[in-house]
Amino acid sequence: MDLKRATTPDDIAHVKALFLDYLRFIEAYLGQSLSFQGTDTEFADFPQTYDALWLATFNGAPAGAVGLKPFEPGTAELKRLWVTPEARGHGIGDALCVACITGARAHGYQRLLLDTDRGLTHANGVYERLGFRDIDRYYDNPMDSRFMALDLR
Repeated sequence: MDLKRATTPDDIAHVKALFLDYLRFIEAYLGQSLSFQGTDTEFADFPQTYDALWLATFNGAPAGAVGLKPFEPGTAELKRLWVTPEARGHGIGDALCVACITGARAHGYQRLLLDTDRGLTHANGVYERLGFRDIDRYYDNPMDSRFMALDLR
């Protein structure tokens, strides 16, 4: 597995494709669109809504991605963590999360937020292991999502 910050046009195109795969998966899993999150604008302006993106490859192919998205002064979100089904079980999700946490600190953020579905038990376990804790809902989300935060100080 290789992991790098996505900066080249090819890297960014791979991240965008992985994020769109994530959206298709999660919308099918939930049976609901994520358009309430502003996904149309997000992908029309991609990657401008992100401070940083990371891309993981496995056996030479794009295998996972995550984004760091500003939320409010001092706070960012870990967004769109996705590992392709064939690349799961190799620590890629953990590595992407650690890269995003490290990147958030480097950008000067003091807090990192995320929301996830409660049924995604493996992802929830990764977040808990890395120190994320449950918090109150931080944006208008019609689903029964789990909201979490990590103190970066």
